[in-house]
Amino acid sequence: MGESALAASVVKPAAIEGRNIIILYGSETGNGEEVAMELAKMTEKLHFNTVVDEMDGFKLTDLLRYSLAIFVTSTTGQGDMPKNTTTFWKNLRRTKLNNTNCLAPVKFSIFGLGDSSYPKFNWAARKLRVRLLQLGASEFFRPGEADERHENGLDSIYLPWYQELRESLLSQFPLPEGIEPIPDDAQLPPKYNIRLVPSTGSAKDRMTNGEDHLSQVDNGEQLAARFERMSTDSQESAIPEQKEGTGVPDFPPAKLLPIPGSFTAQVVCNTRVTPEDHWQDVRHIELQVRSPGRNGAISFAGQTLLIYPRNSSEDVQKLIDLMGWGEVAEQRIEIDWAKGTRPRDYHLPEGATVRDVLTHNFDITAVPKRTFLEFMAYHTTNPLEEERLQELTARGDSDEFYDYTSRPRRTILEVLEDFPGVKIPYTRLLEFPIIRPREFSLCNGGDPTVKDRDQVISSNGPSNVYRFEILAALVHYRTIIRKPRQGLCSRYLRHLPVGTTIQIGIKPPSSPFAMDDPSFYSRPLIGVATGTGIAPFRALLHDRCLNKDKVGPTLLFFGCRNSSADYHFSQEWSTVPNLVVHPAFSRDSSPPSSVEEQKLALQRAAGIYDAGKNYVQHQIRQHAAEVGELLRQNPIIVVCGNSGRMPKSVREALEDAAVTSGVVSDKEEAKGWFDRRENCVYWQETW
Repeated sequence: MGESALAASVVKPAAIEGRNIIILYGSETGNGEEVAMELAKMTEKLHFNTVVDEMDGFKLTDLLRYSLAIFVTSTTGQGDMPKNTTTFWKNLRRTKLNNTNCLAPVKFSIFGLGDSSYPKFNWAARKLRVRLLQLGASEFFRPGEADERHENGLDSIYLPWYQELRESLLSQFPLPEGIEPIPDDAQLPPKYNIRLVPSTGSAKDRMTNGEDHLSQVDNGEQLAARFERMSTDSQESAIPEQKEGTGVPDFPPAKLLPIPGSFTAQVVCNTRVTPEDHWQDVRHIELQVRSPGRNGAISFAGQTLLIYPRNSSEDVQKLIDLMGWGEVAEQRIEIDWAKGTRPRDYHLPEGATVRDVLTHNFDITAVPKRTFLEFMAYHTTNPLEEERLQELTARGDSDEFYDYTSRPRRTILEVLEDFPGVKIPYTRLLEFPIIRPREFSLCNGGDPTVKDRDQVISSNGPSNVYRFEILAALVHYRTIIRKPRQGLCSRYLRHLPVGTTIQIGIKPPSSPFAMDDPSFYSRPLIGVATGTGIAPFRALLHDRCLNKDKVGPTLLFFGCRNSSADYHFSQEWSTVPNLVVHPAFSRDSSPPSSVEEQKLALQRAAGIYDAGKNYVQHQIRQHAAEVGELLRQNPIIVVCGNSGRMPKSVREALEDAAVTSGVVSDKEEAKGWFDRRENCVYWQETW
């Protein structure tokens, strides 16, 4: 279980004076961080003294201390910088830095992670690059822009860029004579030290009943203050009593982790809103959170709820058995970190055991990244397994890797079962991917205060209780693998009993309009939503209905499969003032005749994927006159739902409606019309 049998394969980089590099990342979901960590392993094997940190953990002036810098950033919201870059970005944009050439000594490269279904594709990386160049920095290697929409995801662009970067580093910054790059089959030493400690039982008990949780989570006053975008001090609020025993087999243990910025909430409703025979299980989940000292309405529209899922006991035990960790599973661990190496979203409470850490921190049912299979190759005792793992991770052939992992959605646990010779020591636990919080748009707004008679949370003194609602489509499907696939959070939510206390987080809205602006209520609103994308739009309508007498005209184009199965919240629309709804039921139409089918076949062959369908884009074109009338009144346009073809198709339909209704003269003019704030505010919230 230790490292002794593998010590010969661990190689420490040489210390070469002046050969250093800083890798700074901005990440919302963890993809940017993973890319940064992989680049760091590559540069270390080239004997660069490498430091990795999130941008907000690094001072701008410290850039000058490094020979080279690599920036990795995703784009969030409407072309925004990730949350963990905001301070760094603010400092970089200071007016007094203009025309100073203050970053002239800095040589950098930048890699962006984006989704081309968004209008502002890779916007964060592009504007960061422009600002660095404005301040005098120079590029030592070309920028890269990955796109999640590619067939092989981010790797389609990232892998060639990675290989070219490595070659460029060796060419521009050659190693001293006698020093060679560390081979790919050699392992770098860990940047952390995991050790077992004697267990007294008391700290673990505190973790179980939640006593350690109070000191590190936001209390109720901070919760309310954050909603109002204010900063305030407050009194502590007690944690709701955890309901012991869920009655659901294999539900994760009832423990609350010390997650900074999180809140405790109680589940009061977990209802399936689609029929049992419908292809998708969609849940309407309601939570209650206590907040002292606040009254009145709080705007929820555009805010995102973070759910922190956990692994099932069955899966954790399976991993323990596969790795041979039975003797250490119940022992407490402590971790010593090197600077900048503690992963985001990793939370180790005092007194946690190996089993606790596996349950709460590591996503063992995720589809493994290429780097994890490379890591597995270091720890197999079977030469045939090592050879096969090296074949799968060869950077020149991504198809074989994707055929084995991503396309069938094979999980880490299943991969480890396929390679029984792999025995990872517990001292390398942190090579497993971290569980990231899952994001769900809040689907309620207006005044979310829960009346006293409806409160289920016990009250300690004066307090308000707020209601949070989400609409969650659970992931459950089949691939070529016999066992059905299901998401970690979907499994967690499916079996989440009413009365359970969980942890949640709140992300501020990414909407580009100010909801405290009086015109927010009266401006025309055009909403386009598909499936559970109706959630943020419903919250928006709740907010607007706070001023019912001033609600401006509202058009909603809602797309789903069937009027009887997934027409979410349809019973509410008649109560919303000034609202017109045009639903698009894609599966309710009559089958085409043989002549129509032949015509449709020709259209599909020509690349018209939505020929013969009834999607939201078709409804927009059919009601172009109504759309055009609102376009002339400086509307808010909201597009919510799946991030595949829908956003692009909707944008094109809106452009066509603008031309048909005479708002613009031609399609070319329409393409730029929606980007100008004097014409409209365009907000896209897709996933």
